Order: sequence, then structure tokens, then C-alpha cells
Amino acid sequence: MSTDVSPTARALLALELVQGNPGITAARLADKLGVSERATRRYVAILREAGIPIESVRGPYGGYRVGRGLRLPPLMFSATEALGLVMAVLDGHHDAGNPTDPVGSALGKIVRALPEPVAAQAEAVRRTTALAPDRAAARPDPGTTAALV
Repeated sequence: MSTDVSPTARALLALELVQGNPGITAARLADKLGVSERATRRYVAILREAGIPIESVRGPYGGYRVGRGLRLPPLMFSATEALGLVMAVLDGHHDAGNPTDPVGSALGKIVRALPEPVAAQAEAVRRTTALAPDRAAARPDPGTTAALV
């Protein structure tokens, strides 16, 4: 992970990793975050201070997990994930660009909830996407689209 990532972003990424990998060890979490195990423990402490019940179990089968009963929605999309989602919706439901269509309305809400730079890219893709004449035609890669938009 890049060194210019804020501690808050790392704490949120730690939450996403713990939630998606119950029982993840401090060493593995540190490796995924690109920080030391000590820094990992600080991020877990920050999450606990925020009221998120992160449980830790010692021993060979231990690790971090989110406490029972708490299931949080995904906290953030990367630009590639957001554009991939927009492209998939537009590809599968051609009225998704229409704000009066239920899928189009839902897509608009997702785009409005994204951070401004990502939302601008997603909205640009949404506005400029046209119907593909051939449904079997090759689909653009969301990562490439993110780089181009």
C-alpha cells in the first residue's frame, strides 16, 4: 500500500479486511496494509474506539474478527470498482441511464454517494454509454476505463 495513504483510510481498509477475512492474523493484516504489526494494533484500537466490536483471539487459530451481530455495508469503492459497477449495470439494463427507471434511480443514488472524483468518472461513463449493437461484443475493462476517464 502507498505511504501517502492516511491513517483513517488505513483503519477503514483494516475494517474491510477484518470483515471480509474473519480470523485474519495481525501479521497478515499488517502485510495487507503495508505496515508493521504494531501499527495494525493501533488501527484495530482506533476501530474499537469508534464503537466497532473487533474481537481478537490468541493462539494458533486466533486472529481478528468483527463481533457477532454487526455487519457493516461496504464502506468505500475504488474508482475501478465504482466504474465496473456502473458499466455492469449499464450493460445489463439499458434503461439504467434513465433516472425514472428503478435501476437508473438506484444507479444515480450510488453515483451520488461516491467521492467526488470517482463520481465524476462514473457519471461521465453513465452519460456517454450507448447501446451496444452486439451483446456478445467485447466489454471494456473497468481498470482501463478508470485510467481513460
